[in-house]
Amino acid sequence: MKTFFVKNVVKISRIATLTVFLALIRCIAECFRLQYYTAAVTFGDLKPFLTGALVCAVALLVITLLSFYLKPKPIILLSLLTVFCLLVVKQVLMK
Repeated sequence: MKTFFVKNVVKISRIATLTVFLALIRCIAECFRLQYYTAAVTFGDLKPFLTGALVCAVALLVITLLSFYLKPKPIILLSLLTVFCLLVVKQVLMK
């Protein structure tokens, strides 16, 4: 029973890592989308997306380091915290 639980935690941590990576790609791609559809893109327009990309990049660095030490539970927690931080950045900087 214990090995089943450990395998599930590892799978969930891998899915969480992939989710943060996809969020990073989306934050970076959004800058290019704005540039394509808008005539004049200012730094103020890109600031929320660049901040989100920075949050995701730092989180992925820490997640990678935690994966080297085989710590799946902190990876899941950090992934959830990263998604929460992205929502906060969106609410604060998109006004």
